[in-house]
Parts: sequence; structure tokens; C-alpha cells
Amino acid sequence: MPFYELTAWPVLALSLLLLTVSVVVAVAVLPRHRTPGLAKYLLQAVAIVLVSLLTLWTLFLKLNADNQWYASWADLFADGATGPARTAVVGAPLRQVSHPTPLARGHFSALQRHPASNPAFGASLKKTAPNGQWVSFAFSGPTTGITRQVELWLPPSYLARPDQAYPVITAFSGYPGSPSTYAKSLHYGSTVMDQVRHGLLREPIVVVPDMYPANLDTECVNGSEGKYESYVADDLVPWIRTNLRTVDNPQAWATSGYSAGGWCASMFSVRHPKVWANSINFAGYFSPDYSPRQHWVRAGDPRYNLGQVVARHKPDVAIWFFSGGEDRRPLRSLASFRPHVEAPTTLVTNITPFGGHRLDVWRQQVGASLAWLGGISGYFAAR
Repeated sequence: MPFYELTAWPVLALSLLLLTVSVVVAVAVLPRHRTPGLAKYLLQAVAIVLVSLLTLWTLFLKLNADNQWYASWADLFADGATGPARTAVVGAPLRQVSHPTPLARGHFSALQRHPASNPAFGASLKKTAPNGQWVSFAFSGPTTGITRQVELWLPPSYLARPDQAYPVITAFSGYPGSPSTYAKSLHYGSTVMDQVRHGLLREPIVVVPDMYPANLDTECVNGSEGKYESYVADDLVPWIRTNLRTVDNPQAWATSGYSAGGWCASMFSVRHPKVWANSINFAGYFSPDYSPRQHWVRAGDPRYNLGQVVARHKPDVAIWFFSGGEDRRPLRSLASFRPHVEAPTTLVTNITPFGGHRLDVWRQQVGASLAWLGGISGYFAAR
């Protein structure tokens, strides 16, 4: 890496040096300055502003180096532009559907047909929602004892068609993060409806559980701090099937996530292919990547090394992976995972020339990921 690059240590060192000099001048030099009149106060004001700006800039450089939000100066000033993605397919050939699969009608319980009667979220449901609606509720897992907040998106037609079944996207936020990111920052519901209106996707249900209690980096695993994999796979999935109108076929279920949530998305599909046959991974990874001082499973645990899992079990799942070309951590993880992928597992990689580890890079690709999902699964296909 060039010494002048945004994430290089000499840039941070230079900023820290300038900050130190500015503080010394502001604290030790200017107060002794005996220039009469307004000039002395103007100099002190300029020094205070300079110290403040350099403090913020130095903090940004340190946090950016740790998180790779902006990987280069070009990325910083690119205004979110990343360039066209290079696409490659590894493992099984990419399946394509020619027409949608008919979804089941009827045979639903009263609770499934009339969600307003469900005590979990009925009172907060709007009778009409032309663009779909988000509902938030607390869900307690009967087998794990874990209680977390869940964000649920119901498509516009859900209340009006009580005999219609729907495919499901189980989505995960990054760490630190919140399920509300899907509604407030990624604008996931409106992007889904854009794809629906363009005939690229059938209306799905979207379920986003909160996986990070009290800022705990669970990595969605069954570890020493709780059984979070079981919370989703053994508690939440049965609740979804019992309370919502879904299809009991793995092709009608998909996962999606960004950063740490991308890892969760791929982990759930690879380890539970009989539930989720499709996975969307935005700049995630393929083995746990804990925050400092948070390690809840032993290093190298083969249960959670997805390269070893796909090599050993060869799950029949399709994984769509995206990363900005300057986002080094997910690309390193991808390089370790990709050689283990063989049929029937499919890995579709999409890498842009530029882009770091941040939401505005991933937001540009949400529509493409949903269109991919509608193209490979008859249950998500619109036409």
C-alpha cells in the first residue's frame, strides 16, 4: 500500500503530528502572545477551530483504518460510485427459472389468515399499506430462552389476500447494527417493491431479528454467550411458519445480510440448507470474525468454517456475494472460501473496482441481489 494512501499509517501519523503541534500552539504559545487588539483573539479562535477539525480528522482516520469504510482517497471522493461489478460463478452452474412456481392457497389457520388478530403485532398493523409495512415486536424463543426484537416487513398484498402464501427473506444487520437499518438506511421495502413493479421479484415477507444484545458480537453462533443460531433456526423459523403464510420449501426461503450479517446469512444457508436454499452476502465473510475481546466459540471451530462445511457436506444452496473492490477483509475471506465450493453448491461473486466497507456501497446492489433471487428461484420469480 502506498504510504500516502488514506488507510496507510503515515497519513494517520502526520495527522496526529499536526494535531499535537496545533494543541501546543493553542495552549502554550498563543496565550503568551502580546499582540494588542483583535488580532490576538482571532488567532486563538483559528487555533481552536483547527484543533477541533484535526481532532475529528484524526479520529476519522483511525476508525476508517480499523473499519475500512473508505479504502482510498478516490473512494472517499467518489460519492458512492463503485463502477460495474465483475461477476463470476463457482461450483454448480447458475440455475435459471423460466416461470414462477405456483404458491399454495388455502389451508391456513385463522391466525395466518388474519394477522391483525395476532397479539405479537396485530395492534400495530395498518389496514392498508400501498408500499408494504414494517412491524416491530419482541420474540422469545421457547427452546433457547432468548428474547430479541424482530422487524417484520409485510408486502402490500399480504392483508388483502388471506389465502396467498409468500416466500421469506430472513435478513441480518451488521455489527454494531440494528434491524431498523433495513427500513431506515437500506430502504429495503421500497427496493423490494421496485423489483416487484419491474417484474423481477415476487412479493416476499422479510424478517430481521436483532442478533446483538447489549452490543454483544454474537456472530449468530451457538457459543458461550447464548445459542443464537438455534434462536433463529429452531425458534424463529417455526414461529414464522406457524404465524405467517409461507411455503415449506427451501427454495422459497432466502437469507440476506451485510458485513457481520452477511456472514450470518451465508452461515445459516450453508448449515441449514433444508430451510434456506439461497443466500445474499454483502461484504461478509465465511468464518466468524469477532470484535476484539469477544470470542464465543473456539478459534477454528470446524462447525463455523464454511469452507470446510461446503467441502464436507456439499449443500445444495446458491450464494450471491458482493464486495467493493477495495474492501480487503471480505475479499480475503472469499479467497479462502472459494476453492472449497463444488457442485451442487453455487457461489456467484460480484466485485466492483472501487468501494469500501459501508452502507452506501451495498445499498447500490440491493436491487441486483433481489433480481438475482427472482431469477434463480421459482418461488421468488415474478414471471
